[in-house]
Amino acid sequence: MTDPSPRHQRRSPALAATLSFLLPGLGQLWAGFRTRGALLLAPMVVLAGLVAGVAIAEGTGRFLGLLLQPGVLITILVVDVALLAYRIGVMIDAYRLLRIPRQTTRDRAASLGVLVLLLVVTLAMHGWVGLVTYKSYGLVNSVFHPQVAVAATPKPTPSVSGAPSASPTATPVPLPDWAQNGRLDLLLVGGDAGPGRASLRTDSMTLLSVDLASGRAKLFGIPRNLFNVPLPANVAGAFTCGCYPDLINALFRYAESRPDIFPGADGERGYAALQGAISEFVGQPIDGMLVVDLNGFVRLVDALGGLDITTPAPVSDSHYPLEDGSGYVPLYIPAGPHHFDGHMALAYARSRHQDDDYHRMDRQQLTLLALREQLHPCALVPRLPELLDIATDSLWTNLSVDELPDLLALAQRINVRHVARAAFNPPTIPEYLDAAAVERVRAMVADAFVRHGGGGSASPKPAPSALPGC
Repeated sequence: MTDPSPRHQRRSPALAATLSFLLPGLGQLWAGFRTRGALLLAPMVVLAGLVAGVAIAEGTGRFLGLLLQPGVLITILVVDVALLAYRIGVMIDAYRLLRIPRQTTRDRAASLGVLVLLLVVTLAMHGWVGLVTYKSYGLVNSVFHPQVAVAATPKPTPSVSGAPSASPTATPVPLPDWAQNGRLDLLLVGGDAGPGRASLRTDSMTLLSVDLASGRAKLFGIPRNLFNVPLPANVAGAFTCGCYPDLINALFRYAESRPDIFPGADGERGYAALQGAISEFVGQPIDGMLVVDLNGFVRLVDALGGLDITTPAPVSDSHYPLEDGSGYVPLYIPAGPHHFDGHMALAYARSRHQDDDYHRMDRQQLTLLALREQLHPCALVPRLPELLDIATDSLWTNLSVDELPDLLALAQRINVRHVARAAFNPPTIPEYLDAAAVERVRAMVADAFVRHGGGGSASPKPAPSALPGC
């Protein structure tokens, strides 16, 4: 390279490298090499434009779901490595263009030190992106298990809250399976052992129903001490009553131990049995399950820096069981605002000795809503690798990763402050179910989004809201 002109000698090679660190090609433009800088800048402008265009066209929710597709994650990893090499090359080029051969040793060392620092920071940035991408790939491959077959209630046709049907001459638009009846019904399960283990006990069960047309959502607490929950036709014949005669929270372990009755592979049979039974019970097809290990919940809350919950009533439990099963401790939580760590948030949601399972379900729903409301993505970014490890260890779902874009787009429309809540509690719904009680439950769920009559009031129609932001 020829010596720079006097005009270029007055410009700092370290500053040129810094500008190209901020935006590849910017240092070359500032140094006066306009054609070179424009050519180096063009790929970044094109890439940023493509990403922004897709994000705007798809919306925030769908865009995040698309990023989590396995093929896209592999592409991101390859692009990340290519960008790392590209940015390093551009920074070194910007530095060399203005390097002054006759610099003093001190100035040359200072300038070179800046370049080395920029290269190290760039390597760290792209290494972090690569790590998050790699862990995200591991997450989607270990958490999603769409192969689980569930015998359940057939999909009804859309009624009160269903999505509008297409005209006979319209070109049909492909919809995910869960969208066919105009609503999403997702079973949320909290277990006291890691997902996929035969010893899992379903400590909490909640049905999340979302109306696709309006974005309204409702949570139904399902008591774990229900008896005689009806079973789908393919397994109902194994019991005289056509139901599961024991506690519903014991069904998972029973199904895992009886492959002669319940179909499915080991480790998945219990999930299929529970989903099928709850689907038959509520009279709606359960579109999927999301299982969370309660120990993972503790790690998640701690990773988030705690959870703010205003407790409407005090909790006093003289015999609260420790999470590791090593004993019991007294627990007292006064009414009012609290900032809970993971253990206290779980204790608040899990304690039941001072009242009953029905009050506990109410606390669990409050905890879920508080967690959803306080998830701030920008605050989570520095801890993404840890959070991805927690999710990989603690989550299980039989949804397909292909459904994530549609699911996250729907989640974007739900206003967490307007989620209605209900529970199947006595005396309306007794612990020992009979045909009349089951029909009342089915009516409550079917009419979840009807404003007047049927199953009570629904949540007010929320204004569209973004996913939790910074």
